[in-house]
Amino acid sequence: MSRTTWLTVWLICAPGAAYAQGRAPELPAGEGRELVQSVCGTACHDTTPLVMKRDGEHGWRDNVERMVVQKGAHVSPVELEALIRYLSTVLGPGTTQMQTTGVLPPGALGGGATTAKEVKLPDGAGKELVQGRCTACHDLGRVVTARRTRQDWDQITRNMIERGPRATPAQVEAIVTYLATHLGKPAN
Repeated sequence: MSRTTWLTVWLICAPGAAYAQGRAPELPAGEGRELVQSVCGTACHDTTPLVMKRDGEHGWRDNVERMVVQKGAHVSPVELEALIRYLSTVLGPGTTQMQTTGVLPPGALGGGATTAKEVKLPDGAGKELVQGRCTACHDLGRVVTARRTRQDWDQITRNMIERGPRATPAQVEAIVTYLATHLGKPAN
């Protein structure tokens, strides 16, 4: 199996491996949980894709509205707001960290780590920002899975910052520079 195929399979399957025992994960307690369970967790899919994501209000709104428009989810405007409020409150940035399960894919850049818990980022300007901002939503296993171009890191970082873990423009630049320097690959 090629490295690209392995990485693709790993990114798709690894986060859900913890739930592969035939039951969907439970949603965290909170106002609106039952509504989310009934609208999202049984009508169209189980709760796995929900608990595998951390997003701010803007991101969850985009997702819920997409489900209504593209997939035909039936919710009233009041229910729509309740869904978004619940999801962004209990599955938003800084609530609980998504965990990478299993071993890191071949060629992961985790300082010799074989699991996400063992990942050690290289020292350098911006390391603390990467650790602080990225781990508000997920572990470092997702950061070290593949080398990316500076342009890719810039796009990914801006997308993530828009979703929730706030950063100033200078902090975004420091994060991108760190990632491109230590986990980067040349542009084609």
